[in-house]
Amino acid sequence: MRPRFSLLPIAVVLSLLLPLLSTTPLHAARMRPYAGIGVMLLPLSPSLVQEAYGELPLYDQPALGRLGTLSSATLPRLDWILGLAPRNVPVMVMARRGEWLRVTYDDAGREGWVRPRWRNAFETWDELFADRNVRPLPGLQERYYRLFSRPEGEPLATLASRPLFRVGMVDGDWLRVVGAQDAAGWLRWRDEDGRMLVGLEPEQGVSGER
Repeated sequence: MRPRFSLLPIAVVLSLLLPLLSTTPLHAARMRPYAGIGVMLLPLSPSLVQEAYGELPLYDQPALGRLGTLSSATLPRLDWILGLAPRNVPVMVMARRGEWLRVTYDDAGREGWVRPRWRNAFETWDELFADRNVRPLPGLQERYYRLFSRPEGEPLATLASRPLFRVGMVDGDWLRVVGAQDAAGWLRWRDEDGRMLVGLEPEQGVSGER
């Protein structure tokens, strides 16, 4: 006589697992941020914390349509892509109008205008990339892991991993880079949609790979 198995426990288990399987991707990837025109650096200096986090008004348009205040709690995390000094919190800047900056202030990509009052609040990508080390981000399409002879030119080499490069020059969406063993060429740092393709590394020598 065959043993009888109750279907109730199986049904209960499936009812618990199905919502998790339907909402949790097997290979969750971080969304690459839009690069915009540069980065606003929120200082962590004690004398500026209140101004930076508590009293920096956020507007729909410069000085019009108050949205609230810029909050560090809702800012997109960029530390995995921008190896900047820990004394600053980076915020992507999409546009500039005089002293006003249009920034991305949450993970949903919503934007608003702020008017920072401290010095050196904004750096363009040309300034950020100057003599810095960069590395291609993980999980990109194969075509972005290539060095080129010139922007939009012929590919020189396909990168087998994610090597470290030193930036020599910025030209639009492209970086003139030099890597280990003097490997040199042009690397695309921003894709056709305006999203980041490389991450800035903390200052160090050009050596080794991850």
